[in-house]
Amino acid sequence: MNKTAMLGGSFDPIHLGHLFLLHCAVTLSPYKTFIIVPAKQSNFKRSSGPVVSDTDRLNMINLALEDYRDLYPEDREAQIVVSDMEIRRGGISYTYDTVMEIRDTYGIKERLGLVMGDDHVTRLDEWYRYKDLKDVVEFVICRRNPDGNLWNTLPPDAQVMRLEPESIAPESATHIRENLREHEGYLSRRVLEYVRVHNLYS
Repeated sequence: MNKTAMLGGSFDPIHLGHLFLLHCAVTLSPYKTFIIVPAKQSNFKRSSGPVVSDTDRLNMINLALEDYRDLYPEDREAQIVVSDMEIRRGGISYTYDTVMEIRDTYGIKERLGLVMGDDHVTRLDEWYRYKDLKDVVEFVICRRNPDGNLWNTLPPDAQVMRLEPESIAPESATHIRENLREHEGYLSRRVLEYVRVHNLYS
């Protein structure tokens, strides 16, 4: 198995910021296989689950990956797969459980890369079973904050790979859900077409 990383999230909807995060990981890290894992129910969003169906989110992710190849045609070849393991597992989606399932499924012995934006680092040590999680992953963190000061909030005991892109993409799925018309430019072409055809987030 190639050096493997996962990128999780609600993806409600997947947007250009997510694709830019993937682009950063593909171009600025040594990881070669990326597993995209949509959450069934985020641990940090227990009061509000995904707005659209699991099927719609999975369909949008697959369409977004087609757009990714159009948006970043010069990115090196990487194996990018979508897994519904958290959706199938049901309940609260804990990253630690998913990491262990990926390790077991793919026979991974080394640390699994955990790709995220730096907007997540301030609460990293609050994640479920963080002390166990930090021993089996490398946090692959892409800077999204313009001034970069969030690096200072990283837990000192985490194994971290910092990715410093030349530009940033701070798009928010929350803004898209709240006002699609104003923020539809945050969506890639195929995803926007899907959202319109299926009348999502309106």
